[in-house]
Amino acid sequence: MIASRRSLSEAAFAVRVDDLIQTAIRNGTTSFAALLHRLPSVYPTELLASLDRLAGSKAIDTTVAVSIHRQAATNGTTAVEGRSLLPLPHPLDYEWRFTPDAARSLLSRAADLTPSGGNFLLFGTPGLAVEALTLPVGRRLAFLAENNGVTDRVFALNQATGSPLSIGSCSGGLPREAADAVFLDPPWYLDFVRPMLAAAAHACRPGGVVLISLPPDGARPSAEADRQTAIAFARRLGLAAIEYSPLAIAYETPFFERNALAAVGIYPPPHWCRGDLIVFRKMRASTRPPPASSGRRRDWTEVVIGRMRLFIRGGGEARSDDASLISLVDGDILPTVSRRDPRRRAANVWTSGNRIFHTDNPQLVLEAAISCAGEAMGSGVQHGLWGTIREHETLERVATKLRALAAIEEQEEGNTPIVATERSVAWRSSSTNCWSRSTAIISG
Repeated sequence: MIASRRSLSEAAFAVRVDDLIQTAIRNGTTSFAALLHRLPSVYPTELLASLDRLAGSKAIDTTVAVSIHRQAATNGTTAVEGRSLLPLPHPLDYEWRFTPDAARSLLSRAADLTPSGGNFLLFGTPGLAVEALTLPVGRRLAFLAENNGVTDRVFALNQATGSPLSIGSCSGGLPREAADAVFLDPPWYLDFVRPMLAAAAHACRPGGVVLISLPPDGARPSAEADRQTAIAFARRLGLAAIEYSPLAIAYETPFFERNALAAVGIYPPPHWCRGDLIVFRKMRASTRPPPASSGRRRDWTEVVIGRMRLFIRGGGEARSDDASLISLVDGDILPTVSRRDPRRRAANVWTSGNRIFHTDNPQLVLEAAISCAGEAMGSGVQHGLWGTIREHETLERVATKLRALAAIEEQEEGNTPIVATERSVAWRSSSTNCWSRSTAIISG
């Protein structure tokens, strides 16, 4: 690890990435996929920008850079890999999921470090929970997560497999020193890492372990410093780092990120992103009070239309009778997953394919979405409930647009077969977040 906790400047980070890529190419790594695998989770757009710098300064052969750019722009994915048992991740849920192999590896490592017959707590890791349902883990399993549609699906799958999981909601409070191993995968920012580590320390028994994924050095300029800060914070919680495994955890590229990259003509391999695994051992009780779960709600409502998860913000009085979906970016797909992108602030309609819109009448859009969801669930909506003829016509127009968006995103997703389960809830009010996540949006 490193001694300094100071983040690199953007310029220094670019120099580091350039050095890594130049060394890799010099050693014979000249394909887009191989470079992504060799580098410490350098973002695809950063990789291509580095190639341009290196080619421009004659540090690498221009033909190599052109070839890698061409490979990056080639959509070679013939079948979508992913977990169709769960609803799609949504950008506003901050969710990247482990690959099945990574999930099994994590469960196996925790089993090696804990006594047989102990308790595992899967904290906000639905993909890991689904994988655990299929494996002879030999431990008592508990899954703790937000109250949302993904958790609903885990609950249904758990029932279908004999209920090996105990499932709880963050809003129900945190267990105290009950788990021999706690798994957590927070968004890669300290404002998420700290409270989730504190919760894990509170839930872990003395002598137990906490397994966490953190960003590798190439993920962003502050990654190294953030890791050291997290380790120092964990020490104050009574957690001592006993293992550090760089790039040990592979992630599935979520649909929304695939769409964001495709919007700028980039098609990475499906498991290009990896995280660093850090294992902590609980050596003593924490000197910090346990974290309190937040009672605040996000100002977003989720409606499911087919495979598409639609999030709508607001629902009070309309500013206009017009409920049109106003485009905010060319092509409607936000071409980034950075939470710092200023265009996110104007969005109040957001799909699981990373399409963003603004509407001056979110309430009517919500009603149109619920109407579409009702159709998908085989139930109708009484048109008389929607007010005037003009409002009904507007609702039908918006509903037509939403159905078209759902169809487009299903096609983009790749028509992944859906495993039959109990019907999920078609819409729900704003989900409660454990850690007041309402103001923070996904990585970048």
